[in-house]
Amino acid sequence: MKYAGVAIDTWKLPIFKRHLNEAGFSFTRHKGLTKDTLILKVECEWVNDLKPVVEAANKECANVGVKK
Repeated sequence: MKYAGVAIDTWKLPIFKRHLNEAGFSFTRHKGLTKDTLILKVECEWVNDLKPVVEAANKECANVGVKK
């Protein structure tokens, strides 16, 4: 099994969770490096398969803006 780490702001979790679940990826949440951040440990064989999912989630987050 291989994993990739994805660092995100905590407010982005619902968006990333939906995108990862819809794409069939399993992940666990871990404490981030700074306040209000998380690390998602995503199970994936090839990072190239994960890349478009992360890009789509980031794009949606950019369109939504910061939610506090």
